[in-house]
Amino acid sequence: MSALDGKPIPGFDPDLPHPVTRQVRQSARLEGTAGDIMLAARELYETEGVAATSMAAIARKAGVARSLLYYYFPDKQAVTDAVIEDYLEDLVESVSTWNELREFGETPSELKNCVSMLRRALYTASGDPRPMFSVLEELGLRDRFATQAVREVVACIQNYIVSEYMAYRTIEIQLIPETFGLLIFGLAGMMKAKPDITDDELATLIAQTLRLDMTVIDPPPWPEHPDVPSRPTPSSDGAA
Repeated sequence: MSALDGKPIPGFDPDLPHPVTRQVRQSARLEGTAGDIMLAARELYETEGVAATSMAAIARKAGVARSLLYYYFPDKQAVTDAVIEDYLEDLVESVSTWNELREFGETPSELKNCVSMLRRALYTASGDPRPMFSVLEELGLRDRFATQAVREVVACIQNYIVSEYMAYRTIEIQLIPETFGLLIFGLAGMMKAKPDITDDELATLIAQTLRLDMTVIDPPPWPEHPDVPSRPTPSSDGAA
């Protein structure tokens, strides 16, 4: 692949069969009335507790009739399942949003940004665990949730990030999804065991574990997002 001026792009494979674009993941959050009900339940679970929250209270909080609540959710377990799915989406969407906003080729700085994103997803600005953890503890689902969350985050990384990395750099590790899973479990555990560990230190641990190529490379000349219009090809007289 050549740049628009015909010169080769340093660091890029000229024999790539097609441009590699930044993959954009679609959100899995509930929307509309169902989403409003789920968010009302989530807030009540976090402030009042799961056991203390009734379906009537959820309906009042959401501003809907109980009959409408039962239209979308047949029982409280269905509401609770939706809240758990929303917690999962919090984590996966954090990774997805970071991927969509990150600066191409800036591995050192973006690795630190990724760590910061993960810390914000798990802890508040004051360093306290997010309210979802108290809900998960009450439900007895914290370990099961952690396993599912890591599985879905790893799938997001593999589907939307690793493929792009492999187009321009070499993967130096084996058992890629398993390595990412071990790493994410380890990062969460390290943040809990050593709260004062810095994002720079965690980024270094990631780079060492994944054997990442930390060389900064220039972005490709094609749009990174599929829905971004292509750059115009210069005419022979130099006009755009």
